[in-house]
Amino acid sequence: MDSVADDTERLQAAIATRIAAATSADGRVAVEVSADGTVHNWRIAGADEQTNRIVAEVLELIGEAHTAAKNAIRAELDAIGDREEVQAVQDAARDALARATPVPSPALTTGEDPWDDDFDHYGGRSRIAAD
Repeated sequence: MDSVADDTERLQAAIATRIAAATSADGRVAVEVSADGTVHNWRIAGADEQTNRIVAEVLELIGEAHTAAKNAIRAELDAIGDREEVQAVQDAARDALARATPVPSPALTTGEDPWDDDFDHYGGRSRIAAD
């Protein structure tokens, strides 16, 4: 389970930090966004100060809404994880894994051939070859 948690943390970090850039066809607008939807940088060529303030405010509001949405999902996941039946399943799985011991395969003894039960009936040849 620890490796799954580690993999999940690495994936979440990659989603938050993997950034891609996009530019409009005319090259006037460019953005850099991470895989989780966070806008990290933007540029509008030739924009005046008023336009820059409006875009900055819109991006800030998007960030706030994005954070609120993620927090709501986390709260729902936490609520599911706290349910007794979910905890019982998790505990049972952990207990089963803790009790599980590898069962060795039975060793074949000389003359045993589990794939061809009728080996001796065909004069020492495989039944498949005899058919």
